[in-house]
Amino acid sequence: MIKPVFTFGTSEEAKAIRTRVFIEEQGFQEEFDAYEDSSWCLVLFLDGLPIATGRVRPLDPEHFQIERVAVEKPFRGKSVGTYVVKFLCTKIKTLGGRIASLNAQLDKTGFYEHLGFGAVGDGEVFFEEGVPHIAMEKVLIPLARKGRGRF
Repeated sequence: MIKPVFTFGTSEEAKAIRTRVFIEEQGFQEEFDAYEDSSWCLVLFLDGLPIATGRVRPLDPEHFQIERVAVEKPFRGKSVGTYVVKFLCTKIKTLGGRIASLNAQLDKTGFYEHLGFGAVGDGEVFFEEGVPHIAMEKVLIPLARKGRGRF
């Protein structure tokens, strides 16, 4: 059974998953940052075993950034990442957010497009520690249109 657990601040389980995925597997050096203690962190547990993580932090009251989505290697390709992103989007909505943004590694853009994210602007590629990324976003709750209500 999958159980999502949110904490305010980065949990030890999340740090361990991110260390394995981003530092050991992908070679990132600057994985941990100033937002560790001011973000909502998700860890997915499968029968008590931590298998995936991600976090959200506010950019403004309606706009949140999804970051640090990581799935342990044995659980990739099994929709676990989809669960992580969907739980993070739900958390954003419960916090009053309407828009979710993220910086996707270029080879992961198809995954995020499948979940409804689109490139921001012209989809300009930028590099984080030598890895190509693009900015993406998804409107979770559209703005109400004026003059379209029933009277």
